[in-house]
Amino acid sequence: MPRIQAPTVALNREQRRAALLEAAAALILRDGTFTVAEVAAEVGLSRSAVYEYYTSAADLIADVLIDELAEWSSALVLAVEGTDDPHARIEAWVQAVLDYVADGRHALVRAAAGADLSPTRRAEVQSQHRDLVAPLTEAIRDAGVADPAAAAGLAWGAVDAAIGRIEAGTTTVEVEAPRVIAFVRGGLRALAR
Repeated sequence: MPRIQAPTVALNREQRRAALLEAAAALILRDGTFTVAEVAAEVGLSRSAVYEYYTSAADLIADVLIDELAEWSSALVLAVEGTDDPHARIEAWVQAVLDYVADGRHALVRAAAGADLSPTRRAEVQSQHRDLVAPLTEAIRDAGVADPAAAAGLAWGAVDAAIGRIEAGTTTVEVEAPRVIAFVRGGLRALAR
């Protein structure tokens, strides 16, 4: 049995789990996919040791996605804090989403999103993805839009189109963010009660 590298078994397990997630994320960004054997090699564990933490590569991909989406969601919540003005929160949310993409972190979400996940794990990932839009939906509601969920979906469509252009290299966040903010602002003005 390998020796633990941390003061407690529980902490050692958490450190190994974090190392597995980090290795899987790096492999996804580099190669678009990975095998359990590749992750094991990156971390210095046997393939069978990885299965003590994850039942399959898809299970590991799901955790990579869930962790990344949770981190992104937290960043979006922080971006909209500190102001009561719903329009300022909407603009901050759009800017934070596009900054996240420009930083290259969205590539991990995009690359891993096509993984063949079990229905249960897919539902977990989709729930985390919905959490990304929650601060936007709340700000839109506070701005007086009658159907904030529908409006948030439309705003997300505009943001997602901008994400595609930024990731394709046809524009930059500095050019695209003001355009998307103006587009969303105008659309929300038209939908306001």
